[in-house]
Amino acid sequence: MATMKVGEYFLDKGLISESDISLALSFQKNHPTYLGEILFKLGKISETELLQYLSKQFNVQYITSEKLEKMAVVNPADIIPVKMAMDRTIFPLKYSINNYRLTLLTYEPQNIVLFDELKILLNGVQTVIPVVAPSNVIKALILKQYSNDVNAFDRLVRNTVQVNQNMGMFSNETIINLENPNDIEMANRIQDISTMDDDKLRQENRETFSMIVNKAELSDQKLDVTAVTTSMMSNMPSWVREQGNQLIELLRVFSNLLDVARGDEYFAHSQRVAILCKEIGEAIHLSEVELYDLTIAAYLHDVGKKVHLTALDIKNQTSLEKMKNYSLVVTKLFTDVQLSKLALNCLENMYETYNGQGFPRGLKLNEIPIGSLILLLANTYDFMTRISNIPPKEALRQLKETMFFSDRIIEALEQTQQISEANSSLKKITAIVISQKKFDLDDIADKFGRVNVDVIKAKTIEKAAQIIKEEKNRLGFILCDIDMTDSAITPLRLLAAIKHKKEISEIPFYLFSQYSVDKNTTIAANALKVSGIFANYHPVEMTRKIADEIRKKS
Repeated sequence: MATMKVGEYFLDKGLISESDISLALSFQKNHPTYLGEILFKLGKISETELLQYLSKQFNVQYITSEKLEKMAVVNPADIIPVKMAMDRTIFPLKYSINNYRLTLLTYEPQNIVLFDELKILLNGVQTVIPVVAPSNVIKALILKQYSNDVNAFDRLVRNTVQVNQNMGMFSNETIINLENPNDIEMANRIQDISTMDDDKLRQENRETFSMIVNKAELSDQKLDVTAVTTSMMSNMPSWVREQGNQLIELLRVFSNLLDVARGDEYFAHSQRVAILCKEIGEAIHLSEVELYDLTIAAYLHDVGKKVHLTALDIKNQTSLEKMKNYSLVVTKLFTDVQLSKLALNCLENMYETYNGQGFPRGLKLNEIPIGSLILLLANTYDFMTRISNIPPKEALRQLKETMFFSDRIIEALEQTQQISEANSSLKKITAIVISQKKFDLDDIADKFGRVNVDVIKAKTIEKAAQIIKEEKNRLGFILCDIDMTDSAITPLRLLAAIKHKKEISEIPFYLFSQYSVDKNTTIAANALKVSGIFANYHPVEMTRKIADEIRKKS
């Protein structure tokens, strides 16, 4: 079936009118959700009509509320915790231990971000098979299955039906308790049935879950194959985090080498873009998985490109043919690399624009992955402010004029980068920042500049000591990297020396580190009355907090 928007689909079928679409769109402004869901909730289309549309549109199976209500209770928390199920409006229909496949009930069958997230957060899940149902039906199922709320379907699905008229319908349900030996045996039998070969089961005249799914609609007779024998949930396993951090660090080094090869003005460009993408993503509440994949895309966004291109080139209609070609580079370069679909989507669509003037397909509005728009915005903003030296306020004004970005991410950029008129009226502060890492020095100085803090940079503690002696009367505070391996004097010795000299002992002294800080260092620093320690520091949060503290004290 050719892709067709939901309104056009039901209008073409003669099931709704233009006025129905207008009403649904008006409702959508105050209640952001999918238009099909709104038409269903407004009573303009039936549940079955909505499900049949979604089934055809996204090539998935569906299941009705009537059959879900009769589903046996089977301990879904062994697969997905209740908070995750409620937050994301999902329900586990089946987990196959043999092939690590999770069959998932969702009202968003197209949400690959969610599916990638579940593969990381749930141990043993390699494949997610979506099955679709309306969101209110899934919520009712969650309440019934997780909380034994037998009235949930009456409240959320059949608001007008009296609860006491339907109490008898649950009498045939079986509740599998994995702490009961008899129920364990039952669960194992169910698991055996659910994982047997289809051919063998055909010989025995029984159907597997996959056989049922291959029909137009799921059967209510076999839904109790959900049972599993072990809890799969982990809250982002430590080995996943460690491997992910190692990959990010490798990409950081790799991208910095590529940037340096372009020229000094591009030093750490990709690293800054990655950080900016993360800051914007956090501001609009992207998930941990989305942020991780967006960071990977940011570090790789200029790989294979001889010319650096931004949104300004789209606006000025320059290098358009190169843009078309570069939008296809990612597919050619990373075909045999196991990048996630989300990271690939961000890269493939990073020259698309919100108003449809981009490349390669002229996508617009919500057709474009949000990560792609963030990547283009971060790439362009960094080029303008750090390479072309355009003031942040002017850069923001020009970016707004392009109409290439949604208000949501433009506002997130303005908020995270603190681009506002109010900052110019803030009291001026002078500070010294000490770090042997050029990127950290430049990045922290840039972020302090947004809150009207003038930074003096020092790459060694010896140099910093000389500056402190000369500038002591105008220093508002000192910020020092704990990891100063290139200096003979340690940061703690510098702190001790400052606290023992009366004329400079009152200057606030802060420590920061990219990594965690060991307990002994923390104890020693606190004993020396350090003003604050920022471990695993977040540059925006750190600079904002320090500037606010200093201004309050003064």
